[in-house]
This record gives sequence, structure tokens and C-alpha cells, in this order.
Amino acid sequence: MNYLYMGSGEYARDVLGYITNEEWVPLAVITRPDRPSGRGLRVRPTPVAELAERIRLKLYKPEALDASEFEGLLRSHRPDFVLVCDYGNLIPEGVLSLMPQRFLNLHPSLLPRYRGAAPIRRALMDGASRTGVSLMVMDEGLDTGPVVRALEVEVLPADDAETLRRRLAERGAELIRATVPAYLEGRLRPREQDSGKATYAPPLRKEELYIDWNEPAAEIHNRIRALAPSPGARGRLGGRWIKILRSRPREEVLTLRPGEIVAERGGEMLVGTGRGALQVLLLQPEGRRRMEASEFLRGYRGGKGESFETVSENV
Repeated sequence: MNYLYMGSGEYARDVLGYITNEEWVPLAVITRPDRPSGRGLRVRPTPVAELAERIRLKLYKPEALDASEFEGLLRSHRPDFVLVCDYGNLIPEGVLSLMPQRFLNLHPSLLPRYRGAAPIRRALMDGASRTGVSLMVMDEGLDTGPVVRALEVEVLPADDAETLRRRLAERGAELIRATVPAYLEGRLRPREQDSGKATYAPPLRKEELYIDWNEPAAEIHNRIRALAPSPGARGRLGGRWIKILRSRPREEVLTLRPGEIVAERGGEMLVGTGRGALQVLLLQPEGRRRMEASEFLRGYRGGKGESFETVSENV
């Protein structure tokens, strides 16, 4: 298949890894420029750029998507279509018009649900039991183009953002292989989305990283899944941050105050919530490695009735 691949984030990297084989090697990869990231604000390439360099694909990192520059890329490579996935910026109408109906976007949700930047995390936060991948023809809107085909994917109870992302990427690659040739040959007609059923998946806000122990245990558990393994949902205990990376709601436990910690026999760590309790399974104290809750409790010096602190949204 003769195509250009446009992507930047971890989901786009996973899709590129799953789809690239002898028949599906992209003519070139287009990604966002290197940007400062992490604690030290070191300039880093995008996840897609790292993979493209490792498997020796031709790579472009334009500062902006300019129609005249993109026209030069199209003349140089002569693709049959452009596959866009988790690029991170809207594609300008002037660029889309260079190949009408040939910019295809793979989005990790069942459109029109979860349009936007964080569909995988938002589905987990909502406690969704099913999500999916949609291949759509791009227009100038935010994930509003007609859908060529979609594939439903079950959200497993043990899923977090990483495991669900990888499975959606794998199924997305399968959807592309099975669908794009038929679409290009005119054997598939895209269907318009029902905008009245649209929901949105905005980017994470800083305050969403902090656990509110007054929420029900099931809602806190879903937040932990959506933020694991990174950046991690967090609470503050004794003035230090603790990321909670894996948990289990225990709604039958009703005797604990929100945030109150109890160490049960057998090394179980329970925290009270607004409804029920949360069993913490995996955590990472500030400045330390990840550990099972039982290991944390062996070194825990907290007294009876100690609680996670209330965290201000302005932290």
C-alpha cells in the first residue's frame, strides 16, 4: 500500500508498529516536532518519531502543516492515501483538500462517542464496558468525518490505559488492513455520524490527577485505571505524594471515613471512600519504586485512623 502515515503519540506509535509489514510499510512518516518534556524538560522526539527512526522509515517533523509544503510531499511520494492517527493537531482544510476523501483517520472510540484527545482514558473513567476503533474520512472538524467502518472492543475489568491502548491499536491495525483496500476501490460507502449522539473526550486537566476520597470507590477505581501506569492518580499521605496504580473497589466495606487507611490481615490495604472502600494493590511512593501494597504496609509507620489528606485543586 502506498501511503503516508501521520501520528505522534503512544497510540499512533502502537498502531504503526502493528501495521508495518512487507505490504504496509509507509512511504514516509509525518510527526510533530521534538518538544521539551518530563521533569527536566529535555527535548524529546514523539513516540512515533522514536519508532520510525528505529525501523528506518523516512521521517518529517514539520513545525506547521502548510498546504504548499504538504503538496510538495505529495508530489514527492505520490501516496494513494494518508493515514492519520493520534497526530495531536487538527489537519487544516487547505491540506485536506489536496487529497479529497483520501485522508483517513483511525480514532480509538466508537464514533460519535468520545470525540477528541483522550478517548481511551475517558472511556475508562466512565467505567465503559465496551469501546472500539473507528476509521473515518477526515473533514475540518474534530473527529466529525463520515465513518468507513468501526470495530467494537471489550473493556476488560483488569484494563488500564496502557493495556486498553495496546489492544485498541492492534485491532485498529486489523481494521485498516481489512477496510482500506475496499474503500479505495469504491466498495465501501462511509456513513455520516449522528452528531446528536456525540460525546467528547477532552485532554486531562492537572486537577484530575488528584484523588477525591469523597467519591465512591468504583469512581476512584476507574480514575486510577484511566491514569495508570502514567501519569498516575495520586493522594497525599503524611505530606508526601503516593501514586496509586492498581486497585479494587470494596463496596461492602462501609465503616471507614473517606481517606482513612486500614491495614488488614494478610497485607490488604483499604482506604475509605464516599461509598465503600478502595483496596490498594499497587502504588508508588514519591521518590521510590513501584511496590505491592503489602510491601508498603510492612514499612508503614502510620497510626490507627491515619488518612490521606484533602488535596486542593490548586496544588
